[in-house]
Amino acid sequence: MKDELKIRGFIPPLFVQIYLLFIVSIGISGTIIYLINVNNLKKNEEAILSKTTFLAQQSLLEFISGNTIRLREIVTNNHYKIVRQMPKNATILLENHDSFVEMKIFKFESHYGFDLEYLGMNFVALRDYEVELSMDSGLNLWILLDFLIQLLTFAILLVSLYPLKILRSALQEFTKGNYKIKIPVPKEPQQAQLALSFNAMSVKISKLMMAREFVLRNIGHELKTPISKAKLALEMMPENLQKPLVMRCVRNLDNLTSQILTFEKIQEGGDLLVWSKFDVETLIVETLQHLFLEEEELEIDIEENFKINGDLQFLSIALKNLIGNAKKYKSNGKIIVQAKLEKGLENIITWGLMSGVNESFAISVSNFGAPLKQPINYYFEPFSREDTHALIQGYGLGLGILKGILELHHLGFGYVYEKNQVNENSVEGIHHFKIIFPKGVE
Repeated sequence: MKDELKIRGFIPPLFVQIYLLFIVSIGISGTIIYLINVNNLKKNEEAILSKTTFLAQQSLLEFISGNTIRLREIVTNNHYKIVRQMPKNATILLENHDSFVEMKIFKFESHYGFDLEYLGMNFVALRDYEVELSMDSGLNLWILLDFLIQLLTFAILLVSLYPLKILRSALQEFTKGNYKIKIPVPKEPQQAQLALSFNAMSVKISKLMMAREFVLRNIGHELKTPISKAKLALEMMPENLQKPLVMRCVRNLDNLTSQILTFEKIQEGGDLLVWSKFDVETLIVETLQHLFLEEEELEIDIEENFKINGDLQFLSIALKNLIGNAKKYKSNGKIIVQAKLEKGLENIITWGLMSGVNESFAISVSNFGAPLKQPINYYFEPFSREDTHALIQGYGLGLGILKGILELHHLGFGYVYEKNQVNENSVEGIHHFKIIFPKGVE
């Protein structure tokens, strides 16, 4: 699921895709139109050059023969203007000369012309081809029409998708806990059906959440109060054979109620967290205050006293559950709690971490025991326990609460099982459960 979300993260939002599509389409259209205009301009220049060259050759024959009347008539009929000399800044395009005759075809700005020389006499004519060399007005009209059509399509598309934007905003509010939010119903049938479905879902979930809050309030008040009174009454009750059993049952019920309330609280989201900065040593000390462990049962090794940014109370609950599980399910030896820098997470089963993380701070809780019969993810589901653990006190909520707290803090979890290196024939090894704090990330 995490990998799936990361892959989807590379896909830009729908409205960004539409904007990009519009920009790309305008860019492609503009490029095509520009290339067409450049190609047409080049063809026009070639045609004008060919026409000017042909006219220069005709005029040269009349110029050599001395028929000035015919020469002026040819030039005038082709809309060329006779000038005294070729412009100084003109560019020579073609040049042809022999002993007596010289012909030059030139270009000056938007003018094309020719310069004829024969026996010291000179004849120059040119014409302004500004209209022929300008962009086609008909093509420009099509360009403008194409742009307007794309702009209109883009506007219609945005208007059509605007209800989705409203739906997205409503869903964001919904995830924040505003379950009574409703969105306006648009006129378009498909979008109207979507809006009606969302509003119906909002009403239904709102009722469910109200019922859930009602039940939790009753568990928190109506159930916890009688349990507290029962504990007090049992303390005052004279000793008898049934009292220890009743006390244990009441404590179990109290513990189960507290775990259910904690599990439900962490489902509500990160708004419950009280963020602060503290050392990992502070977290371990705070956790151990709520555990009843003998000194010979526990070994603490703080190699790296790194900083943590989070909710001290909830993180201590998560670590307490991890150490509590290690105590309940260890076969022998001590529970080892380590705070250190982890390098190389490739061989560790992890979740909640970005890909490519090879170095992180971690709190590791280790204990001896037989291999797990199920994949580690199985034990994070509420009330998930192995059949062989039925006689061990617990409800299967500890790791579920741990997972919820780590997800609220955007922390990772790791697990690795090592075989017994001292006795390879032993069926028991070492379980390493790790709360992972990505290095450099707060």
